[in-house]
Formats: sequence, C-alpha cells, structure tokens
Amino acid sequence: MKNNQGKIFQIGMLTGVILFVLSGLQGWLGSGLYASSDPALWKDMTGNWWVYNLVFNLVVGLILTLVYSIFYKALPDSGAIRGLQYGFWIWIIGIVPGLMMTLLTMAVPEELVVVWLISGLFNYLLAGLVIGAMYQPKE
Repeated sequence: MKNNQGKIFQIGMLTGVILFVLSGLQGWLGSGLYASSDPALWKDMTGNWWVYNLVFNLVVGLILTLVYSIFYKALPDSGAIRGLQYGFWIWIIGIVPGLMMTLLTMAVPEELVVVWLISGLFNYLLAGLVIGAMYQPKE
C-alpha cells in the first residue's frame, strides 16, 4: 500500500459509483417485489435517500479497495482473476450470512432475498473485477 493512496482512492470511487448505479438499476428492476411485500418493512424512499445511497456506496467502494490492497499478496492469481476471487469471498463472507439471517428472521419475500443474493454476487464479482484489473501495488 506504500504510496498508493491516490490510486486506492480513485479505484474506490469508481467502484463505489459502479455499485451505486447497479443498486439503482436493481432496485428499479425489482420494484414489483418490494411493492408486493409488507410496506411496514421499508422506510419511505422520498427526499434525498439517493444521496445517502451514493455516499454509502462510495464508502463501500473505498473500503473494498483498501482491504484488497492490504490483502493483495494473500490472494492467489493475478489481475482481474485475483479481483474476481476477492469479490466472491466478499460475497460469501459479507452478503450470504446477512441474507440467511434476513430470510430466517424477517417477513421479506423469499423471491426478494434470492434476487438480493444473485445481484449481490454479480455486484461484488464486478467490483472485484474492476479493483483487480486496476490495482497494481507499488513495489
């Protein structure tokens, strides 16, 4: 990570923007599933919620890129393939357990949880691919 902060920031911002766009697209495509579930589950999505979503995704992009740079040498392969593996592990560790708990404890439609599971896999594989393709540590 030595003297790589600028590159980490740039890649993190790009990754965050990609995640933001994907979350908006997936929310729009899956809007029928949200509408068919109990309205008490969801907060009102009016006002500046999209700004909070953008900030959230930018922070996630930065964290993902920073963690990738820290564990860079521990990941097998190289380049984009290394990034894909990283994205897969982030999905397994970060997304799957939370969605399993959601399925077990909340009245969210099972179809919606499956959509979140699949879209999470796609999002984090793509994020890993971008990070892996762009990140090169300074020696």
